Amino acid sequence: MAMTLMTVLAYAQDATFQRDPVERLTSEILVLLILVGIAVVLYSLIRYRGRTERASSWAFLLLGVGILPIVTGMVGTVLVFERAEHVEFCMSCHLTMQPYVDDLKNSQSSSLAAIHYKNRYIPADQCYQCHTSYGMHGTAEAKMAGIIDTFKYYTRTYKLPITMRQPYKNEDCLKCHAASEKWLGLHGDFKESVFSDDMKCMDCHGQDHPAHTFPRQQARYEKN
Repeated sequence: MAMTLMTVLAYAQDATFQRDPVERLTSEILVLLILVGIAVVLYSLIRYRGRTERASSWAFLLLGVGILPIVTGMVGTVLVFERAEHVEFCMSCHLTMQPYVDDLKNSQSSSLAAIHYKNRYIPADQCYQCHTSYGMHGTAEAKMAGIIDTFKYYTRTYKLPITMRQPYKNEDCLKCHAASEKWLGLHGDFKESVFSDDMKCMDCHGQDHPAHTFPRQQARYEKN
């Protein structure tokens, strides 16, 4: 419970231009639930001194060590999973992800990540949006991969340089670009080959604009 409270308070200090009001309200509710839970447990300990001969003592015990922790855990889990989509969360794994985020935010970079970021082709959560496949399956797959990556990071079982689990899928680009008139106008003659994955998006776009460009930053972080 204390760890969840520290996580929520740390994220609450993030100064972002656009903040989801529902997410902020959920954070405030979560903090309130944690404080209420602590208050209930302390009251029960002081008032009943560990005795449970009364119905009221059982009610406070059930509320303090049962119902409130379960509700807090559920709300906290949803909030943490939502926060995990932010670029700031990716950047928190500074030994591995920092060079990627540095390139993403580098206005002088010509990488695809930087171009998408500085032109705001994706308004928010750029890392998550580009590395998550379409639909519910893509979301579940990304969350599971994130849990595994976080575990590897904190147990120092990752390997550098960081590589993708599989080649970048066309569908991860097409989920945004395929519906645009500009894309259809430039790719209409061979769109079926792109849709079928016979022709890779990165085969053409990766030549002039690789996904990331950070040779110096990567070398520096690999030494650490």
